[in-house]
Amino acid sequence: MATTHNKPVSIDGKMFKRSGAWFGLFNFGFPGGDTSFYLGTCHGMAAMAPEKNRLINIFPTYNGEKIPFTVQAFPAELTLKTERGDVRFTFADTTKLLAEGDAGMGLRFEKTMVEHETVHPKKDGAWEAFFRLTCAFVFKGLNGSTFDFNDGVAPWEWSKLASGDIYGQTRPAADGGFTLVMEEFTYGGIVRESYPTYAEAKASMQADWDGFVNAMPAFAEPFEETREECEYLLWSFLTSPYGTAKYPMIQMFAGVMASQWQMCQNAVALQEHTDLAVSLLLGPIDRAGPFGQLTDSYDDAMCESLMVKPPMHGWAVKELMKNHDLLKECPRENIEKLYAGMGKWADWFLLCRDDDGDGLPSLIHSDETGLDNCSLFRNHLQITSPDTAAYLVILYEAVGDLAKLLGKTETESAAWYKKSADLLKLMIDVLWDGEHFVGLVPATGEKLVSQNIVHYLPAVLGDRLPREILNKLADDLESKFLSPWGLASEETTSEYFAPTLFGVGCILPPAMLFICTGLWDSERRDTARKAAENYCNALRTSNFPFFLDPTSGAGMYNGCSWSYCAYTILARLLSE
Repeated sequence: MATTHNKPVSIDGKMFKRSGAWFGLFNFGFPGGDTSFYLGTCHGMAAMAPEKNRLINIFPTYNGEKIPFTVQAFPAELTLKTERGDVRFTFADTTKLLAEGDAGMGLRFEKTMVEHETVHPKKDGAWEAFFRLTCAFVFKGLNGSTFDFNDGVAPWEWSKLASGDIYGQTRPAADGGFTLVMEEFTYGGIVRESYPTYAEAKASMQADWDGFVNAMPAFAEPFEETREECEYLLWSFLTSPYGTAKYPMIQMFAGVMASQWQMCQNAVALQEHTDLAVSLLLGPIDRAGPFGQLTDSYDDAMCESLMVKPPMHGWAVKELMKNHDLLKECPRENIEKLYAGMGKWADWFLLCRDDDGDGLPSLIHSDETGLDNCSLFRNHLQITSPDTAAYLVILYEAVGDLAKLLGKTETESAAWYKKSADLLKLMIDVLWDGEHFVGLVPATGEKLVSQNIVHYLPAVLGDRLPREILNKLADDLESKFLSPWGLASEETTSEYFAPTLFGVGCILPPAMLFICTGLWDSERRDTARKAAENYCNALRTSNFPFFLDPTSGAGMYNGCSWSYCAYTILARLLSE
């Protein structure tokens, strides 16, 4: 018998959303202060909308008057709780949100519509709202209850080309309660002949959540206690194919799409759903440039392709292949696309980022390390950074693995393995100075050393590195970077150390992931275990912040899927 999972979840600073949907309910507020509760969108065009992802504010009412409320959420139902009664929400599918209220309870919607935004009546008592640059919604009362905007008179301000100030409200059925359906449309909406009941919608959402979480592995204590909380956030942050996005994607923050290397990390976190994991890897490849470059970030409407993020597809595929037979669990067509795209992505770095021809790719901005404020780049824009070469060693090796899996010729697979081995040798010969993996200024050959963790990210290579190099990296990580809460991104003794800045002090999910997974399968698993335990314990006891201060353990920026992703991967390792 399938297990039902119904632990409470927090949506404060996050969102209540069904997996695959492109809209949800957002809740932001302060204890004892005002709370903002609204219907919001995840569509990329919202970045150009006046109120960004906010579509319309929502308030519970009693006999038509707004009343104070608190929010209680479970994976399949969100409730606005008041002293007079409750209003409940659930998703019937990825486009339909249903709400129902106790006797006397209702909902009020408010917004000042901007230019070209309107609301207007449709057939059978339904109303439609056009939200500029994002989507349309059809609102309809069900089960004898009704809904209208502005007391049933379509508002219109010709001078503003908009409906202006709007207010929508539910009106009760004979029993005093209400049921409302809100359906999102890419194009103009339609009114359907019938809709699911609230009970049917909730059962569908619960079954979808249960199916997802039941496939995930249990963790050892104390990490099991917060496992479902992590999995709920990752599940709810997933979006389905839409617009120019042909594959599922995942949000970084509520309403903000993750970048391509985060898709790789989330693929590993969600590896038990192998087809989904491979689809997360294929999304960036589908948006590749003509020479194989992957965009930094993209969504259903736009992409940012002027810089790149670290090439982590190889790391992700190697992690997936430890536990999964990709050809048995995914369509062959998808693995062929993965193989072709990863090969071009690997070659792109030497084709387009090796202008000095030394065989080692360079980066053109500190952002491209994924450690945005990385102190290695404090005096130079273009640097041959040791982490990139390490990632490409794994990427070439993984492409060779896929060639073997797909039955390509031995010559073809051997060519990929040779590229990996040659790059590893070159990386060690040129960038290892006996103490560190150094950075290199391409124009002059100047070798650079900072106190940043970027010099230690080659630990992702694990036992591919000579034992003396691996041990030196691990020893330095323990003595210079390891804190009670994880690995700092800059040595605390550095003059550039700033515990609240990205990549120059704070503990970050990607550095934790790549170093710990690299060391895990080496003779230095003890170092990986210490760092992973410290980090996972810090996350689970501090509401999973994106940044952690390595001097105090204080967290910043809650509600980021990256932290939940890292916890899911590392707690799985710690539970082996």
